[in-house]
Amino acid sequence: MKQNSSSILVTKSTEPETFSAFSESRCLAQGSLADAALAARRYLDQNPARRALILRDSTCRLVDLDLSGDEDLLVRKAEHFVVPPSATTGLGSATSQEITLLPRHWEWLSTQGSSPSAVLRKLIDQARHDPQQQVDDLIRHHQNLTYRFCQALCGDLPNYEDAMRALFASDENGFNGSTSDWPQDLACRAQALSKPIWQAATP
Repeated sequence: MKQNSSSILVTKSTEPETFSAFSESRCLAQGSLADAALAARRYLDQNPARRALILRDSTCRLVDLDLSGDEDLLVRKAEHFVVPPSATTGLGSATSQEITLLPRHWEWLSTQGSSPSAVLRKLIDQARHDPQQQVDDLIRHHQNLTYRFCQALCGDLPNYEDAMRALFASDENGFNGSTSDWPQDLACRAQALSKPIWQAATP
């Protein structure tokens, strides 16, 4: 039988964002969204048969910004582009999101003597301060960042699949070896994104 579910709002903080523009083989710019957009647009003007992508550095997700129009218009588009908030651990303004809880979770929360939000914050803080959980979270976070970056820009490069297998196996030598023949900017960014994995996995 399907159980009913309820919802509760949780908060997370946001921080200023940076963005990177990439061609197929090099980083064109890194900075504000306007900086990245202008660099991508200028590259495409000079190389109309090529492609340029803009990534949000904090998530390595693609930014779908319309690059048409003159440069003044493009800057205005970038300045007014709505970037979804991403989860961070820093200080900043809080945003609300919804999570789903089953009745048994609500029943347990009701016995804790504090509001559901306070109990959840306490549990999350306890998990965040557990040393092994911190290591696991860091590894998973940087695996996801590295994977998104490589998926967006490196999928057609040699040894891509070998690199991804090494990434999720926490195989530093295998990953760096598989990416060594990639264009320098792409290899350097992928290796920089993955570096915290190897540091965390080292006893």
